[in-house]
Amino acid sequence: MEKNLYAELGLKKNASKSEIKSSYRSLVKQHHPDKGGDKERFLAIQNAWETLNDPIKKEQYDRNFFSSSSSFDSLNENWEEKFNSKKYNSLIKDKEVERWIKEIYTPINRLINQIIKPLNNEIKELSADPYDDQLMENFCSYICLSQKKIEKVDRIYKRQLVPKSISALGLDLYHCFSQVKEALSEFDRYTQGYVDDYLFDGKEMIKEAKRIQSKMSAEKKNKNF
Repeated sequence: MEKNLYAELGLKKNASKSEIKSSYRSLVKQHHPDKGGDKERFLAIQNAWETLNDPIKKEQYDRNFFSSSSSFDSLNENWEEKFNSKKYNSLIKDKEVERWIKEIYTPINRLINQIIKPLNNEIKELSADPYDDQLMENFCSYICLSQKKIEKVDRIYKRQLVPKSISALGLDLYHCFSQVKEALSEFDRYTQGYVDDYLFDGKEMIKEAKRIQSKMSAEKKNKNF
């Protein structure tokens, strides 16, 4: 039976949009891994939010989850045996993982690289004279373009739920692009007041994002995704 996403957020099925949002924010703060929370619980909360916050996904989920369970009785015996077989379930899971890697992980990782790779050169050029209007304008253009890319990353990530078998990889990907997103915000703050701390913090966040990228790449290679 499909998982009860409302219960995952501690809600009843008739919860309003504001109640869903409020519960999600509260649970994220409580279970975030950076605060010692459980990764699996955090990911389950994230997955529930991504479905219930999207009107189209929510409508489809509600229709499937709360429909009469009698629909399961209509399955013929042969289909039940096939569906419940370990071999068939394993095949389905493999296809889900393959699809997520292809449609979510790969394009997101590509966009993250497009942001990270030119950064050192952008900072190097700006450091020649941070108060030069043209150099600062160039750096601001890089930030603006990168922020648009990270917004696209966020939209891509929400398209599909992370397969349970690779939940750790999905969580690492989320943390990776979150670090990049926060780094861009720090760089933007730097351009507004030339406070070096913002530039330093942003660069440290990018280092962390690259570390997570390396970890994901190794995990992906070890599991032959």
